[in-house]
Amino acid sequence: MNETVAAQVLQKYGLDFRAIHSPQKGYRNTGYPVTLPDGRLINLIFYKRELNIVQRIRDANRISNFLATYDLPTRQTFGKIICLKTPTSETYGVPYTYLPGQTIPWEAYTMRHLKLLGMTMSHMHAVLQQAPAVHHSIADECSALYDRMRRYLYDNGVIKALHSKLGLEIHQSMFDHFNTVLLVGQKLPSQQVLHMDFVRGNVLFSGEADTLKISGILDFEKTAYGHRVFDIARTLAFLLVDCKFKSEAKVRKYFLRSGYNKHGKVQFSKPLIIFGRQRFDMLEELVDFFLLHDFYKFLRHNPYEFLEQNEHFVRTEFLLLRKGILRKRG
Repeated sequence: MNETVAAQVLQKYGLDFRAIHSPQKGYRNTGYPVTLPDGRLINLIFYKRELNIVQRIRDANRISNFLATYDLPTRQTFGKIICLKTPTSETYGVPYTYLPGQTIPWEAYTMRHLKLLGMTMSHMHAVLQQAPAVHHSIADECSALYDRMRRYLYDNGVIKALHSKLGLEIHQSMFDHFNTVLLVGQKLPSQQVLHMDFVRGNVLFSGEADTLKISGILDFEKTAYGHRVFDIARTLAFLLVDCKFKSEAKVRKYFLRSGYNKHGKVQFSKPLIIFGRQRFDMLEELVDFFLLHDFYKFLRHNPYEFLEQNEHFVRTEFLLLRKGILRKRG
């Protein structure tokens, strides 16, 4: 994708422009900030081709537009998805309103950042109780993650490499346990639309000290239907790794108790479920699940020999060791 193609897409939307700026690359998309003739900024985003991407973009746009009508800082679209076809590929583009602010470094989280994250997620969940339907359930999404993770981590070559290169092994019984956790999660009541990617890279902040606020909530492509505990656990798992200078107790206190419950618009109580002879604290179980999935992604996308140089990997490994999901081989 380049500025010439971006200009062609803007013309299809009937949008004149003064300048197209350097692209900003994300995991699933590339965005071009565009200055309009009146000086306003918009964001032209191109999405990578992948399975069901058109439906994901449609759901993401519908939910983002819906939240914006309730004064949450989300992008709004300028029109329908445009498909650009070449003999070898398809790319999908959409222009959006531009959101100010910036993401913050992982070592820069303060108490106020964490409280704002919790409060904003609570506000968002309150509104999403009334949101239009989406096409993916979080139970199905997590089951797919589970299947991919299990196949990889059960591979004999992977098991040997974990032993020899990282001195680690995984309690294989955890996979049966997590399978049960996800079955229980399917049946939780009070389900609604969720964001499922409310993490550092998708949250923009602006202002300082008393004027600090969340100015942007981005990237709803993982939006799905399910219980709020999945959304909260996904974010909490990231925060436990990202918040370099905050203890786990303080992260939970500022994000969940003070931010989400005290200052938010809806309250959250941990679902405690009895299933057969087992008792599940669903928040803690799902935090563990997402941490293990992050560990799996590190293994999939990085040479094992260099993982110990990655501070995010080291912190994820530390949490999983402490929880007994990983163990060191002697």
